[in-house]
Amino acid sequence: MKWFSQKNKTHSQDVQEQSMDCDEGRRGGGLFNGFSRHSCCPGQGCCCPDPCCCKGPTGATGPTGATGPAGATGPAGATGPTGATGPTGVTGPTGAAGPAGATGPTGPAGPAGATGPTGPTGPTGPTGAAGEGGSSELFSAYSTPPQSGASGSSLIFDRNAASNTTNITHTANTPDFVINEPGYYYVSFHGTLSPAGSSQFPLTASLYLRQQGSTVPGASAQHTFQQSTDSASISFSQIVQVTNVPADLSVFLQGGTVLYGEISMDIHKIASAASTAVS
Repeated sequence: MKWFSQKNKTHSQDVQEQSMDCDEGRRGGGLFNGFSRHSCCPGQGCCCPDPCCCKGPTGATGPTGATGPAGATGPAGATGPTGATGPTGVTGPTGAAGPAGATGPTGPAGPAGATGPTGPTGPTGPTGAAGEGGSSELFSAYSTPPQSGASGSSLIFDRNAASNTTNITHTANTPDFVINEPGYYYVSFHGTLSPAGSSQFPLTASLYLRQQGSTVPGASAQHTFQQSTDSASISFSQIVQVTNVPADLSVFLQGGTVLYGEISMDIHKIASAASTAVS
């Protein structure tokens, strides 16, 4: 910097001297009588009447000055357009379960399910105490080997068992029991049924106790078979009032062809009644 300052000072002095010479030349009072001693420019190949036309070479560019202070902040520019939507972020963790809602109203009842299979026969209850003035008349018949029974026919009992009366009769290998004395009779039936080989399923078989060809109310049982290997234990019991004698009792089959076996029928007279003879 000191060198640069001194160089600039020397150049300035030369220019000042040239300017003075030019002024003296113009006034005609100089030593060169209107021409400066610098009228001819060395190295430029020219001389001019004006001694000030000659200029030296451009000096070297000086170093860059120090950075000035930052200017005041300009006004904010206009808001740019909205950028494109970024990708969806990762799903956050599931929140805690809320409290249970109130219980809704009860829905309508569903349809009734299919009837389940008949359960096994329960054990025989203890014999009750003998009633006063009770009758000891009884009759029993049964059939052991399986037999085929068609719908609309009566079951056949091929053998007679215990008998303690002459007023109840049955001929072996027939379906009818004949009662010859009026009174109240307790009738019970038990047997095992299975579908015949030609049956179509489901097959519902029903058994009814008949008196003089009419069904006795409350003395019936039925079972629905789903396949050929099914079997069912069926039983019923009822008190029958006999007023017209002789009275015929039988077990009637309805619904389809079945095989029946191990059937038995017991008839006990439990009380007397006024008689009405059948003509």
